[in-house]
Amino acid sequence: MLSGRPPRIQITGRARAGKSTVRNALSLLTAEETAPLDAPDRPDPVLDADLILYVLPGTLTSADRRVLERMPPDRTLVVLNKADAIGTRWSDAARAADRLAGTLGIQTLPAVASLAAHTRTGIVSDADLRTLHRHRARSDPAFLLTEDLFADPAVAEDTPARAALLERWGRYGVACALTALRHDPALPSRSLLQMLHSASGIDPIYRALHERYQWAAAAIAAEELAIVPTRSGSGDE
Repeated sequence: MLSGRPPRIQITGRARAGKSTVRNALSLLTAEETAPLDAPDRPDPVLDADLILYVLPGTLTSADRRVLERMPPDRTLVVLNKADAIGTRWSDAARAADRLAGTLGIQTLPAVASLAAHTRTGIVSDADLRTLHRHRARSDPAFLLTEDLFADPAVAEDTPARAALLERWGRYGVACALTALRHDPALPSRSLLQMLHSASGIDPIYRALHERYQWAAAAIAAEELAIVPTRSGSGDE
């Protein structure tokens, strides 16, 4: 009898790469998160799953390269996490991901997993909308240059409200929300949440992972069929 086991998924990467956040953003409840591959005095984790999700927080280090050079491209997907810290536009992160894919020979996609995770579990509250609308007309580019500048008490009296926005959505999410509301001040909270989810970059990763999951499941089924013993004596002579 075929076991029909589902493909195993491992999520790996360096310490503080955002492995748990990526896991939550993709709702990979059964995925196995490995120990950090750069843990001092510890061997690299054994990566033997059917699918391996490698979380890379920006720059490729020698530790990343050492592991990724051994990874089979057909079973590995690299998530270029914290893409909002790469350059000044999403296109900068997309180009960085393309360069990494060319260097590694492994599909690489950018994401802001922290934003994606919040869009899966949170809502844009009425308080969030009020705070965003209070500041959507600001034209000073330095306003969102850093989190400290955005939350500066000298800006306005709503410092706690701005700090709460940053806590929930991050500087990148706040910037995306303000841009969207400048274009459409009547945008409802549900549509704004959908826009933030799209801006996180998580959907292309989900689609790529789903496609590889289907391939892995088919490969497991084919392998199990190949080793099922043939029943003897069941046919006519």
